[in-house]
Amino acid sequence: MRALVFSVAALVFAGCVQPEDNPTNVHDLRVLGVRLEPPEVLIPGCDARLIAAAAAGAADGGQVMVPPQLLALLLQYANTQITYTALIADPAGQGRPLKYRLAACANRADRDCNDEGDFVDLESGETVGGEFTTTMRPGSKILDDPEATPLLFEVIEFDTFKGLGGIRLPLTLEISAEDTGEKIYVQKLMVYTCQFFPSMKQNVTPELPGVKWNGEPWAEGEVKQWQGKEEVSLEPDDFSTLQEDYVVPSLMLTPVNLTEAWKVTWTTTSGTMTPYQTGGVDVVGEEGRHNTKWMPDQKATEPADVTFWFIVRDGRGGMSWLKRQAHWEP
Repeated sequence: MRALVFSVAALVFAGCVQPEDNPTNVHDLRVLGVRLEPPEVLIPGCDARLIAAAAAGAADGGQVMVPPQLLALLLQYANTQITYTALIADPAGQGRPLKYRLAACANRADRDCNDEGDFVDLESGETVGGEFTTTMRPGSKILDDPEATPLLFEVIEFDTFKGLGGIRLPLTLEISAEDTGEKIYVQKLMVYTCQFFPSMKQNVTPELPGVKWNGEPWAEGEVKQWQGKEEVSLEPDDFSTLQEDYVVPSLMLTPVNLTEAWKVTWTTTSGTMTPYQTGGVDVVGEEGRHNTKWMPDQKATEPADVTFWFIVRDGRGGMSWLKRQAHWEP
């Protein structure tokens, strides 16, 4: 069965896109994607009855009561180290310094991660456009409250299903540029999942094996040359065998078998891409085709070095991207 709606993680993209802008044309400060490695932490030995017991205390508006067995498992796997990588596009910034703040919060609705008592600052500093990478152990953080509440427990409190579909910890990156006053936020969910069934496997980051330019391989580091204003066809190398089968629990705590249907987002620093996103599945479960077209800037009169980013998502929180470059002449 192809996954239509079910998702264990989400990413809220941020940028300074105006209503008249084409989202495929990256000309301003924005975050195009966030990769977490691993994209999911699977907790073995986590009996479904433990989650049910934890949720029972909150069924009538009370607090989540975490059984000792579940507490020990959460504390063990919450300490897993995560590598966080954000793809920051700032083509007009010319390498300008950008201030950043990275925080973890309990409530997904807290988009800037500032709700009093429900967030933990992870780090802050200065970076530039490109890939921003750091390592962290966000699941082990403790809230600054009188009870010294573990952050993951507060995440469970805010979750409608009390962790049944995974404990989804929001990680929020704030990026600001002092010279223009721009400030953007991007939220990514780090998922800690109980392994209810032996058939459940930890998610693996999706990786595009390659991409083609007008049917020809486009290798990493190769700069494609193009002249004129005719469109160029782009498509990823076949990755159908890389899409994983996976298992999730139903509300009745029975296994549900699904298959990934990757989506690819196509972006460029010059011209536009059509369509913006390919793949996924439609309402009848048919998988969309992965092909798009790049249209050079029809108003440009000067040569340009063009950067392309192709971002792939597996629908379960896994994400990565390819970067390619071309030189265009009018």
